[in-house]
Amino acid sequence: MNTLNRETEEKLTSETLETFLAHLSGQGRSQVSLQEYRRTLKMLCSCLSGEKRLSAKSGAKWKMWLEEQGFSPRTINMRISVWNSLVRYLGHRDWQVDDFNCIQNDIQPELTRQEYLRLLSTAKQLGQIKVYLLVKTLGGVGLRIQELPQLTAEAVRQGSVRLESQNGASIRVLHLPAVLRRELLEYMSREGITEGPVFVTSGGKPVDRSNVGHSIRKLSRDAKVAEEKANPRCLWKMYQSTQEGIQANVAILIEQAYERLLE
Repeated sequence: MNTLNRETEEKLTSETLETFLAHLSGQGRSQVSLQEYRRTLKMLCSCLSGEKRLSAKSGAKWKMWLEEQGFSPRTINMRISVWNSLVRYLGHRDWQVDDFNCIQNDIQPELTRQEYLRLLSTAKQLGQIKVYLLVKTLGGVGLRIQELPQLTAEAVRQGSVRLESQNGASIRVLHLPAVLRRELLEYMSREGITEGPVFVTSGGKPVDRSNVGHSIRKLSRDAKVAEEKANPRCLWKMYQSTQEGIQANVAILIEQAYERLLE
């Protein structure tokens, strides 16, 4: 284990991470626990820019990034615990994050695909095209609520949006399905949107979690969907579940094709 280090920064190298994991193994941590530590540390590294240096402010910044990505309070607390273990090992107890999230209300209801489709159908029937497109974008494409401002008119015309985290440490490219892209282009043309974010308030500012949440909850009453399910987080979870189901089906098809090939 490292001795106490009073430097203001600590470079996080692959060797440091491996010795830290070996230290945990020596303390009797299970393989499952070590795998979770490794995944969390890999995520931490991907969020650090440049020379992968840690400081007293890094923990709070990482916690903020995790919250922006929409992780549940329970998941954030677990990953902050990993951070605290790491900085203790590095001799920086004063870098620990003590601001854990409350998880007593962390039981999140599941939005079913049928309810999601009912939200879309109701929004269309009521002529609420903006809300319809918001629900479809969040639940059908996997765009997170904090990423909506990055869905610009230019991105829609290109058919893909380059999504960057707040600190620029992680980047992913999201391709817009042809049907949604066509609907967004029609909406932009009707609203006279030629540049900047597609979804904005009447004052021209990008919509935020409060704006979107209010609109979807209001729609849910007409769609006969429980209000506690009508929020961006439930739409994101439904999207993730759908993708996992598709990937599982693809894996089964690949396995079956391989078995037929062997036969």
